[in-house]
Amino acid sequence: MTEKTVHDRVNLDRLVRRLEKNITTESWTDGAPGTSATPAWIRTRGTLQALKHARKLLQSVESEDTSSSSVPNAPRHYADLRRTLDRLESLVAEVDKRISPPVMRPTPILPTIPPPPPVVDVSTSAEDSQPDAEATPLDPTATLLPADESLAAAAHERLYGPSEPRAFTRGPINPSETLLPPSLPTAAEKSTSQATPAFMQNSAALQEELSAQLAQMATQLKRNAIHFAGALEKDKAVVSETQEKLERNYDVMSKERVRLRDHSSKSWGTTWITILSLLVVLVGFVMTFLIIRIT
Repeated sequence: MTEKTVHDRVNLDRLVRRLEKNITTESWTDGAPGTSATPAWIRTRGTLQALKHARKLLQSVESEDTSSSSVPNAPRHYADLRRTLDRLESLVAEVDKRISPPVMRPTPILPTIPPPPPVVDVSTSAEDSQPDAEATPLDPTATLLPADESLAAAAHERLYGPSEPRAFTRGPINPSETLLPPSLPTAAEKSTSQATPAFMQNSAALQEELSAQLAQMATQLKRNAIHFAGALEKDKAVVSETQEKLERNYDVMSKERVRLRDHSSKSWGTTWITILSLLVVLVGFVMTFLIIRIT
């Protein structure tokens, strides 16, 4: 028997005793003294989950003990636990069925949504609403006032006078004879006279806005190019001045290098002469000391 099985057996006994005690002492009513603020139906659901967990522990421990057969009275003990769990579960299930709130379905939203409006073709409606000029041409004489014969005769008398011979005599003037035939609108004029669709107006406005933005960007680009050219001119002057200074420094450093080389050669010669003089003096001192000691 493993250590886990031993722990499960101990936990199973404790869990069953605790559940039996809680279910026996529980009143299963809301607002009862000594009970928690949690609603009763939530407590019943939690108790049912605990009973399911106890059943799983019982099955696990029972399978382990059956395979090992280490406890002789285990089957009877497990049968008692199973009967206790069945009794407690039936009691809690009955209480849960009695106090659980009814399930309320929410009101459907689909019937409250209005149907979409029908799609109307703008071009077709515009063509249908426009009158057909070719089918019903306008009569220009219909809009003119009728000619009055007395007024025409009086005007003729005022022009020629009573004594002047009349070259000819003409009847009443027909206004339709003196007018040009009506010019019917051509297909191009009809197409231009029709209302421009909304998407074409939007496209034209968008093109104008883009053209204005492109012109503004081109102007700004030109300004940036001019500013960059001016900055390059200033930098060019600074670079040329720096180049001149570097060239002068190079010439000075070349001259100083030659002087340093000459000075180094002279200083090394002087150093060797000094060392040789010291050696001569040292040898003379030693010889003088030896001569004095010997003689």
